[in-house]
Amino acid sequence: MSREFSRESIRIAAFDLDGTVLNGSLMSEAVGNALEKLSRSGVAVAVSTGRDISQIPRNVLSRFNYRVTTNGSSVTDCDGNVLRDHPIDSETAIKAVSIIRKCHGTCSVYLNGFVVGTPLFLLRLLKRTNYLAKSHRTATRDVRNNRIVLSIEGFLRRKASGVYKIQTFFKNQADALKAADLLRESCPLNPIVMEDNSMETTCEGVTKAHGLLELCSVLGCDASGIIAFGDSANDLEMLRTAGFSVGMGNAEQCVKAEADYITDPVSEDGVANAINRLFGF
Repeated sequence: MSREFSRESIRIAAFDLDGTVLNGSLMSEAVGNALEKLSRSGVAVAVSTGRDISQIPRNVLSRFNYRVTTNGSSVTDCDGNVLRDHPIDSETAIKAVSIIRKCHGTCSVYLNGFVVGTPLFLLRLLKRTNYLAKSHRTATRDVRNNRIVLSIEGFLRRKASGVYKIQTFFKNQADALKAADLLRESCPLNPIVMEDNSMETTCEGVTKAHGLLELCSVLGCDASGIIAFGDSANDLEMLRTAGFSVGMGNAEQCVKAEADYITDPVSEDGVANAINRLFGF
């Protein structure tokens, strides 16, 4: 049974980016205006995304008071101050990348400021996304900070940097699920398999929900004061943890099955419509 919405109890509004706030790479004027009205009303507006902070266009990032990035591995304020962070240590990351490779996955690593991938990962990324489209290239022109290397493991051995997220593509769901099982068995990690045969991996226990709960501790409220918006499997725990959850009309079925409220698709300004309806703007 869906939970009832209580405007008076909401302290934090948390938003996934891709497929929720962003249609392709763009935020519509209607969504931007709705976020601004929400912030002016006294609600802390937070982005809660799988992206690294370096991948969020500045005109989008400026709409949010707080940033929960790389699926909860980093929590910062609007001035860039780090409130909480949970990187994967290099040794564990190297082991994880090796397991992923043996399961026929290709991955990139997010290092909280830039993303490192192999040529094969880049090829698969371009096949799956609109990254070559002019609209995407224009929207992300100011935040591209990626590096291409021949070996992720070799890069991590040289750099010894903490990894905030491992993003992986597989050819099929069976390989993705096998890799996730092996990672859980042998590493203190939290792999999440998506419906498109991709997988996102963070430290054990670290999710968007975990990041938002840490933000709650900073702001002096609890999970009942969160309204969360999302569209995919990596949003599920956030939606379950929030006091009220909104699923997009374009959401994966697993999200629609659990959300308290289903709004319109991202292509029809679903976020703006839900904010205006629920908050009475």
